[in-house]
Amino acid sequence: MDISNDYTMNASLKHCCLLCKKVYTRKSSLEKHKILCDFKSKTKLENQVDEEELGDTPNHEQLVKIVQELTFKYVKLEEKMEHLQKWVNQKKQKIKVIDWLNEHVVSTIGFKEWITTVQVLPDHAISLFENNIFQTFQLIIEFNLKETNEFVYPIKCFSQKTNIFYVCEKTPDNKCVWEQVSTETILLFLKKIQNKLIGELTNWKLANKAQIDINDKLSDQFNKAVIKLMSVNFTTQDVGASRLRNGLYSFLKTDLKNLIEYEFEL
Repeated sequence: MDISNDYTMNASLKHCCLLCKKVYTRKSSLEKHKILCDFKSKTKLENQVDEEELGDTPNHEQLVKIVQELTFKYVKLEEKMEHLQKWVNQKKQKIKVIDWLNEHVVSTIGFKEWITTVQVLPDHAISLFENNIFQTFQLIIEFNLKETNEFVYPIKCFSQKTNIFYVCEKTPDNKCVWEQVSTETILLFLKKIQNKLIGELTNWKLANKAQIDINDKLSDQFNKAVIKLMSVNFTTQDVGASRLRNGLYSFLKTDLKNLIEYEFEL
């Protein structure tokens, strides 16, 4: 016997109502019968409850009216939200980047002091044998600007302002004062790195003079490294200098939106 639900069963390929035992050949006929049979089998109280529930169900016209009212309320609410957002945008605090830096970022040392601590290692100079000057400078920048929680660097860049650099200097009372610096200031910083590279190359030449004198390949590598190093003229018009400055900016830049919730006035 296959019971299809609480009301039906199939016996000898016929469909039988389990409530009144009436048999139907077609299942569809039984389904129609079930509605009436179910109603008849209910108690008076059960039928009364069903009528009350059906009485609370809105008809098509009432449903249309309800939807219209809800739509109207939604539109009004959307207008209020839009008006509120405009008000919030107008009242949203605007601050300048430098103001925010002065208030929230205290560098460990000042910029001028920091650039004197920038290290150029012998390996950096030797890297010029295989790499171009831009790759070598990138290695030096990454080495001297390692991420650390113990040291706050006195130089910042932000993605919202392309190639703009902010540096911090310390006052006599050790207060941190941030300012936007000129391109020339950054080029002077990069020029100091070049000078330190020249010093390391010179030291390497002195230490390996005997080998350089008898090894043409080594001598050629050294001469090419010097040419690479001196190929950049650190002026605002020099393409190589601009590329080095762009590399420093790209490494340093941070998205302001990831730092604070304020709308910035740049």
